[in-house]
Amino acid sequence: MPATKEMESVIKALKQNNYNSVIYVDKAADAVPIILEMIPPDASMEMAGATSVSMLGIQDLLRRRGNKGLEFPKPGEFPTARRDVMLVSTNAITLDGKLVNLDGMGNRVTGMAFGVKKVILLIGANKIVRDVDEAIVRIRQTISPFHAKYIGLSTPCAKTEKCADCSSPQRICNILTILLKRPPSVDFTIVLTGEDLGLGWDPSWPEERIEKIKSAYRAEMEKFRAMLPPRN
Repeated sequence: MPATKEMESVIKALKQNNYNSVIYVDKAADAVPIILEMIPPDASMEMAGATSVSMLGIQDLLRRRGNKGLEFPKPGEFPTARRDVMLVSTNAITLDGKLVNLDGMGNRVTGMAFGVKKVILLIGANKIVRDVDEAIVRIRQTISPFHAKYIGLSTPCAKTEKCADCSSPQRICNILTILLKRPPSVDFTIVLTGEDLGLGWDPSWPEERIEKIKSAYRAEMEKFRAMLPPRN
């Protein structure tokens, strides 16, 4: 199946924004051998939470192959040495090729911009938004509250399912980044798929599509949440 017009707009914009390589696959599973081929067996990995990646079992394949750095570090133990590869996703990508992310600790968003030699982003069709404003609204009002509630936080959004711009010590949205263009010090590959991956949806979508995204997320988080650092 060819890419949709929406996806074609994203691909064109990303290339104009200087990303080293932009790859499209119709089926998410087709991204697995492509990504594994990009990562040398001896490459050190920068770990960052990404259900889009874990849904395809790529982290497990890399562990079996012997790649190091795939265990989520404890608070205060983040590596200072520059790692070889970060394999992650993005919270949202705009039609004009901007990457929008809201993070709690910062390891995910800072690694995308500096400190990792190569970044590979795996992005599902459900992460596409019209513009930056829509991205921020979706992340703060839909995605973050759902995620906070599921992992059992005591933030206001976990209780009301609406962002309160709180000051909770458990707040998971402390750092907002918008990559307008490719960071010049990073080799950046973006792999886009025509299928939904990870956590992201528009509340106006059909309930069947939304529930499928939620169910896939829940299934992965049951395996992934054990890797998350403990919260006070």
